[in-house]
This record gives sequence, C-alpha cells and structure tokens, in this order.
Amino acid sequence: MRKVMKYLFLTVCCITIMGWGAVAKVTLVYSDWHLVEPVWEQSLKEAFAQFQKMYPDIEVVLDYVSLSEKTTKYATAMAAGKGPDIVHLQAHAELYPFMSRGYLLDLTPYIEQEGPDFLSVWSEDVLKLCKIRDRFYSLPGDMDPLLLIYNERLFEEAGLNPDDPPETWDEFLAYAQRLTRDLDGDGVNDVWAYAFPGTISPSFQLRFMPFLYSFGADILTADYKCCALNSEAAKEAFQFLIDLDRKYGVMAPGASAMGAGHCRELMAFEKVAMLIGGPWALSIINDLNPELGAERVLRAAPVPVKAGYTGQARTTAELTTWAINANTKHPYEAWLLVKFLTSKSIQEKFWRDNRVIPSRLDVSGGDGYSPYADLAADTRWSAVFAQELPHVRIVPQLDEWPE
Repeated sequence: MRKVMKYLFLTVCCITIMGWGAVAKVTLVYSDWHLVEPVWEQSLKEAFAQFQKMYPDIEVVLDYVSLSEKTTKYATAMAAGKGPDIVHLQAHAELYPFMSRGYLLDLTPYIEQEGPDFLSVWSEDVLKLCKIRDRFYSLPGDMDPLLLIYNERLFEEAGLNPDDPPETWDEFLAYAQRLTRDLDGDGVNDVWAYAFPGTISPSFQLRFMPFLYSFGADILTADYKCCALNSEAAKEAFQFLIDLDRKYGVMAPGASAMGAGHCRELMAFEKVAMLIGGPWALSIINDLNPELGAERVLRAAPVPVKAGYTGQARTTAELTTWAINANTKHPYEAWLLVKFLTSKSIQEKFWRDNRVIPSRLDVSGGDGYSPYADLAADTRWSAVFAQELPHVRIVPQLDEWPE
C-alpha cells in the first residue's frame, strides 16, 4: 500500500511539473498609431521583445491603427465592453474624454503600491493631465513641443544664415519669400518655404495652435465658457496663415487637402524649407528619404512670435500617455506593460530611436534633474525641443474637445 501511495504521489508531482500546475500564458493586445510608422514600429517591437524576456508568460499582440481612426475605433469598442488591453493616447485628442466616460482603468491602486516616490520623476503639470477627480487613468509618455523645423541647406541656397532662424512672423515672411523659388526658370515654383496640414484632424490642431498662441490668442476664454476665436489676435493669426498661401504664395499648394505625413514627405525631398512639427519628424523624414541626411541638414528653432508679443506661451505640445482599457481581463499584467513602457530605460530608447522628448524629468531634465547626456548634447534638435517646454500651453482638457 505504501508503495502504491508513493507511486501516486510521484505521479501527481510529475503531472504538476509537466503542466497541470503551470502558469497560463496571458495575451495582451497593444494598440498604437505609431505601429503604422516603420521607425516606431521597429522601436516598439524591440521594446516588447525586452518585455517578453522579463515576463515570458505574457504575450503582447500588436493592433495597428491609423492616427485618424484611433479615437473613434477605441471609443466604439470600449463603450461596447471590448477593445485592446493597452492603448497609446494623446492629451490633445481623446485622453480627457476617455477618462471622464469611464473607458480607462483606474491606475491609482497600482501606483500607490509602487511607493510614494514613484511619480516624482514627472512634473505636476504633466501628471494633472493624466488624472481626473484625483484618480490616475494613464501614465505620461513623451511631451513634444511643436517647433519650427527648417532645412539649413535650403536656407544657405537662398542666401539666409541657418544660425539665425526667424524670431518673429514678420521675419518668417521675409525668409519665406526668399525660400520660395523657381529653380528652372519656367515661371512655376519648384520649392516652397512652408507646408501646412490643413485637413481636419489632430495634426491640424497641433500645428495651428502655435500660430494662435504666438499671436497672443487662444481658442477659449480663461474660464473655458466662451469661444475666443473672435478676438482681434485670433483673427490676425488666421489671416496671417491664410495670407501665406493666398497673398504671398509661399505655402506649398493644396494645404486644405494635405496631412502632416504629406508635409514631411515634401520636406524629405526638399520641396519645402520649413514646417511646424514635433521632434518625431526627424526619424520619419530620414526614413522617407535617407539620402537627405536629415540629421545633418534639419534643425529646430522656437516658433516665431508676433513682433512685440511677450507672453510665456508660444506653442503647444503633444503629450502622449499609456492607458489600460477598463474592460481588460488582465489588469495586473497590463499594468506591468504600462510601467515598463514608461520606465527610464525605455523612455531613453524611444528618444534614441524616434527623437521624442520623454516627459520623465530624469531623461529630459528640469526641476533639479539632469537630462540624459545624449539628449542634452543634441543641440541642433532634441535640446532645442526640451528647452521650449516652459513655453508650451496644452489645449483645454474638456470632454467636448474632440468635437
């Protein structure tokens, strides 16, 4: 009898080791508009490979979505109790409405378990955008100011000093008139000074707000109760942008049907000399045309302002955040992935790969933190974007904002 019992015990142990007691593999669906961009796609895949080495029982499945479709796709799925487990969101697009409508998982309990210093690497200005009613529903990713991006080679060809970019909109116009050129003498311009994405999309909003702020205007009144677009400053900003196209002819044609991707393509092939964009543009433009040598010829500068404007804000920024779908069946595993994506080492990786400016102060610098050494040394590009963070104004965080 004892031999029989011993045999049964050993059999149970073997079965347990071979599978009955094994931890089931968890599958997380991760969705991100960056996945449709080859440079970002590769960067994210490399990051997930690291994550899955750390957590071999968690598999990450990628869900590709376009920038223009993500807000509607996520909202529809989440409202129906479905959707991906982890999503990459934008504060200027859908973050606040998703928090207020209960689409996102409350991360506060997980954050509290990490200890009192866990959030200390982010500024309060950034953190307040990730919470509602003192509960956190996302963690910050990158905080990317929109700046003037220009091609120094085209500046030199037009007789302009690339070390002296325009500081006012009057100077910008004077530069633009010299940068817009007919190269073959057929009476038709071949190179334009500026490209603007005029299609109705988050890209339009991000690139128009610098015009508005740098003229001293805003979309809403300070109490968020009334539209402020009928102010004289706002009208002047609108008129200046329109005049660049219709009066002065220095804007690449077809702006009303142009997206941000098209603008970057024009810059990649030196059809335009300037655009307003974020730090991510460098890697994308380089991928579009490696022969350009984007890191050698493209530079960044603060957004010009109206002559005499002395206000603090002159541009906006794209704050991206990572959030967990409230419908997820694997909240803890999803939290592990969000924590991983916002970690110092991965944020440094995303800067190296994509030149985005991490919102973590121990990477971008500020409030007593020293910046990541390589970022600080990139004085033609990343350091310029990081230094402009104090001049950023984020768009109003309202439930109705996407409308």
